[in-house]
Amino acid sequence: MSSHDSLVLKTIVSTSRITFGLLPGLGAMILVRMAIHLYRPDIEDAENRVRPVDHLYDCYDFIIVGGGSAGAVLANRLSENPDWKVLLLEAGQDENVLSEVPVLFPVLQTSSIDWQFVTEPSDQYCLSMVDKRCKWPRGKVLGGSSVLNAMLYIRGNKRDYDSWAAMGNVGWSYDDVMPYFRKSEDMTIPEYQEDPYHSVGGPLTIEYFNYEQPITRKILEAGAQLGYSIRDVNGEYQTGFTRSHATVRNGLRCSTAKAFLRPAAKRKNLHVSVHSLVEKVLIDEHKRAYGVMFSKQGHSQIVKASREVILSAGAIQSPQLLMLSGIGDAEHLKELGIYPIVNLPGVGKNLQDHIAMGGHSFLFDNPYNNGTDYCFNINNVMAVPALIDFSVHNSGPFYSMMEAEAMAFVNTKYQDPADDYPDIQLFIAPTADNMDGGLFGKRANGLTDETYAQLYEDILFDSSFSIVPLLLRPKSRGYLELKDASPYSPPRIYPNYYSHPDDVKTMVEGARIVQELVSQPALQELNARPNPRRNPGCAAHELMSAEHLECQARHHSLTIYHPVGTCAMGPVQNYEAVVDPRLRVYGIKSLRVVDGSIMPNIVNGNTNAPIIMIAEKASDMIKEDWADSYEQPLCNTDYKLKEAKSSEAEATTPTVTSQSTRPDIFNETANLFTYFSVHRKPNSTAKSTKPKETEKAKDNIPLLTREYETKYKELIPVSEYPPENPYRVDIPINKANPHYSDMNPYYAPPSYVIPPYPYYYFQNQVVPYDINIQTKQKNFKPSKKGNSYSKSKNSKYPFTNHRPAYDFDKGYENEEPILFETKEQATSSGKKCKVWLYYNGMKYEVVV
Repeated sequence: MSSHDSLVLKTIVSTSRITFGLLPGLGAMILVRMAIHLYRPDIEDAENRVRPVDHLYDCYDFIIVGGGSAGAVLANRLSENPDWKVLLLEAGQDENVLSEVPVLFPVLQTSSIDWQFVTEPSDQYCLSMVDKRCKWPRGKVLGGSSVLNAMLYIRGNKRDYDSWAAMGNVGWSYDDVMPYFRKSEDMTIPEYQEDPYHSVGGPLTIEYFNYEQPITRKILEAGAQLGYSIRDVNGEYQTGFTRSHATVRNGLRCSTAKAFLRPAAKRKNLHVSVHSLVEKVLIDEHKRAYGVMFSKQGHSQIVKASREVILSAGAIQSPQLLMLSGIGDAEHLKELGIYPIVNLPGVGKNLQDHIAMGGHSFLFDNPYNNGTDYCFNINNVMAVPALIDFSVHNSGPFYSMMEAEAMAFVNTKYQDPADDYPDIQLFIAPTADNMDGGLFGKRANGLTDETYAQLYEDILFDSSFSIVPLLLRPKSRGYLELKDASPYSPPRIYPNYYSHPDDVKTMVEGARIVQELVSQPALQELNARPNPRRNPGCAAHELMSAEHLECQARHHSLTIYHPVGTCAMGPVQNYEAVVDPRLRVYGIKSLRVVDGSIMPNIVNGNTNAPIIMIAEKASDMIKEDWADSYEQPLCNTDYKLKEAKSSEAEATTPTVTSQSTRPDIFNETANLFTYFSVHRKPNSTAKSTKPKETEKAKDNIPLLTREYETKYKELIPVSEYPPENPYRVDIPINKANPHYSDMNPYYAPPSYVIPPYPYYYFQNQVVPYDINIQTKQKNFKPSKKGNSYSKSKNSKYPFTNHRPAYDFDKGYENEEPILFETKEQATSSGKKCKVWLYYNGMKYEVVV
């Protein structure tokens, strides 16, 4: 049998084994969930969980888009002012109970609380992943990615923040941000509680993981033998090895939803709406953000903000929302039929992420001869004794986070050790992908069946550990862009890993340090050795040679879930900057971005703690900016409740979603995993409704006012999804018009037709996306110069190579946005005048 045939057979056997293991895996999850319900009410925490509201006010002081690591912090801190009404909109659900168990961390990837983003295919990285795409997990849940991540608490390096300040970002030096790290922290590790770099009493609990595998201590011992100190890497110095600091409380995950939202959940001035996908930011004729349009339960709604709209949707979706709202690179937006309100070419650019080398696993001899494991083994962890320890005794391996029980910050030959600015981070895992049988790690990383079979099938459940090198300061820069103008389409992600040649060289040197670490006496006592199996794409290279390591880096590429930089902070002179040092979006009043996307450069470590710091600092800045404001609010101060069909909406306070005291454990657990979910075909028999004229529709309402859009806000799909395509919706068509199509390819199109006077009330009406989309404007002839536009002679819209002086009260100097365009069109009956209205970032045709 040829080697190729042998690999094919091995792949078939491996894939079949993993497939047949999925159902027992689901059964184990249901058993864990049942045990929690019966024996661990502290995990369910039903009394303190967030109670989402069903019906909202028309207006809030602040609208926060995204309830993740930053949004949850903002919601807590801003609602501390009882005079402010705060709305938090989250596209996902509340935290699932299983997410609190540290050992289940890999299970959450690709689940229903994960956005399941993937990068565009590449021939330079992720070559061993399905379709050559890297998986980019992001949290679609209250708490965001702090619910999916590895719970590692790393602040970064002092020089990270000092460099931000040196770039012109006043107030962001290490001394400036350090108080905000300490403000949120509740350090429970005894030796650090009196340390000046730490504090106690904050909302976010920091501990060591409650359970560690024996092999972890041996690796730390080897690190000391290599010459590195075992230290607090969040303290005075970063270089060295450490037991991982973790965002856990009493051994369980402490997400930002648990730390910040639950304590504020009963505040009457904080409303949380889940399953609420924001489609765009609403911007008026004065270039002021005055609200958002969002979809919930198949209906589009509008809610206003009297003070600010704050985007905390993360480094992928904050720039996506800006672009959908008409803020971004003008050329890209126009190609998609989105009228650019503000030309900010930096939106979606400057994408940075920490790339890591997977597959760097090592075998060793278990020194125990009594059957006890020396490392993580799923067969023994997911067993009845371990479940009993967890549910009854509050102990055992369920408290282990096997992906990084320890870590290190080390220097390659390209970095001066005296600088204390290490360029490689090592994740020390007391396991490898062979130890979970391919059930979770393979799926989470998107590894191909062939690659997994070749690397691990022959060594299934043999004692192993992994040391994963991560590139801390990549020089490569990626970008993301819209796929189309629909908020329901994920953006195209181009991380461009290794596009700078220095990055892969540094990564190879990081892998060399791992080899040196494994060769130390502490690990050689266990006969530690590299996995002799090679990636199928790297079989031609000698094991552990420089060529093999570079090949492995390009094939087994892993994100460490740290995308940042896509709405970069910078001074006004920086043409690529999206927000100013107070995180206000350039060119738009009352709009901020507060999340990891504002980082001008990625930090030297995990990003969750810095993002929480950013939200803490932003909260204080927002409070300062509005402390002495005497500006009249834009909304009705009575905060009238939005109308709803149910009689409950007539109450004086929003209706709260009730929490069941007896959860449906089977469905709750099964629905968490999308590959087990039953996709029912929705009823498509609903008939389209015709526009109906109402008495209110006869009112003479000015077009260029917020009241106009509020009046016609109920633009929602006319029917249930047809079974053929879950993203298509029936349209009441006019077959005489060739522009109409039978089916609309988008669930929520970004353009609507304004009817003639008297205006019709468009209830339950959607217009096909491709109708009346125009991309050419009168007297608007941009000429491309580099990545920007120059202002033409007759243009009133300021596309310039250098950003003009900006004033947040007056906007850009001499700026007059185009609002109307007219064009004569010859018809059989003579000439017809067509009018287009540019409003709120969209182009509407006014039917006259």
